[in-house]
Amino acid sequence: MSVRRIDQGGAAAAAGLLPDTVDPKLRKELRTRYRQLRAMLHGAGLAATYAFMAAKTSGDLGESYSTVAHGLRQRLTERGLFTGDPTTMGPAEVLGQLGRMDSVRYARASAEAAALLGWLSRLADASYQRAESADDAGSR
Repeated sequence: MSVRRIDQGGAAAAAGLLPDTVDPKLRKELRTRYRQLRAMLHGAGLAATYAFMAAKTSGDLGESYSTVAHGLRQRLTERGLFTGDPTTMGPAEVLGQLGRMDSVRYARASAEAAALLGWLSRLADASYQRAESADDAGSR
């Protein structure tokens, strides 16, 4: 029998959201934004954080925000907290489902989101710092 830790699923899901290649000029900013999402989740809540991500789908980091929003929908659907197809859910549907959740279900969804965004932040730190170090060493 194989035992799988609860956080392994979150780590694997977050790893799938991390872009393989990032413009070197955007690495530091993306790492900062991933950290801010985690802090925003704790301060403003899941619904506000999701609304923020949905509003930021344009610009230099737009694709990254869109990917994270999709990953969050996917994770919450897999965990039985959302219903429907996460690939076609729009922001209004996501926010509607969050708004209709009872407090226990919303707390579970928030905990899942915190785990996912926490892993995303840590993985971005590790991956992009290593890439920046390699870039610095190559430019010498």
